[in-house]
Amino acid sequence: MKIMEALGLSDREVVSFVGGGGKTTLMFRLNEEIPDSRRVIITTTTKIFRPTKDKHPVVLLSNQAPVIEILQAAVGAGIRPILGLRLVPNNKIKGFGAEKLDQLISENYSMTDYVLIEADGSKGRSFKGYLDHEPVIPQFTTVLILVIGADAIGGTLNDDTVHRLQIVTQMTGLKPGAVIDAETIAGLVRHPRGVLRTCPSTARIVAFINKVDLLVNRAAVYKLARLLLGGRISSVILGSAIDDNPVIDIIN
Repeated sequence: MKIMEALGLSDREVVSFVGGGGKTTLMFRLNEEIPDSRRVIITTTTKIFRPTKDKHPVVLLSNQAPVIEILQAAVGAGIRPILGLRLVPNNKIKGFGAEKLDQLISENYSMTDYVLIEADGSKGRSFKGYLDHEPVIPQFTTVLILVIGADAIGGTLNDDTVHRLQIVTQMTGLKPGAVIDAETIAGLVRHPRGVLRTCPSTARIVAFINKVDLLVNRAAVYKLARLLLGGRISSVILGSAIDDNPVIDIIN
């Protein structure tokens, strides 16, 4: 099964990706699954690596009106641009604040079918602790995808597996070196200072547990899925964003 089908996306959505363990890969995979006839803009409220120009030209927004015209022309021609504020070191694109991005979405809503937003940064780790202003999720978000790397389960709580280790230890009460289990991850997700606290009240939340293909025993992943369900999380998708058939199972 494909990701778009598993998510049950409508004809027009603003999809934000948060968490860790494959957000960028999952976002671009979803983009590939969206039919060519649909108009798509890709952007971020943090930083993302600049993709190859042949696939996604970068449109940098300034105060000059022609930039908006270029963006509209690109979308109208079937091009799926990466919308950013400026280029920064390490071949990355700097994104927008949530309020600015909400304004852009509102002003250009009629010209797009899907806006895909990377709304969180995790330094490549599978999960993280959050500062007061994070994650930066636009209020126009209709679907929030919480990405969790399955490879974190059974790992060790340290700087190699967790972004902002000190915050995570404060939130969980665990010490560095502890084993990360399903309860640890679910507790972080549900924590009052966790990833969901800035999610718009109107957004539908779906968890995507990525890299499940790396696990020989998937019992802990199914346990995590059951722990995550309920509250605002409507479903949990188990899968691998890099596989030909990226969805392994859906838990409702």
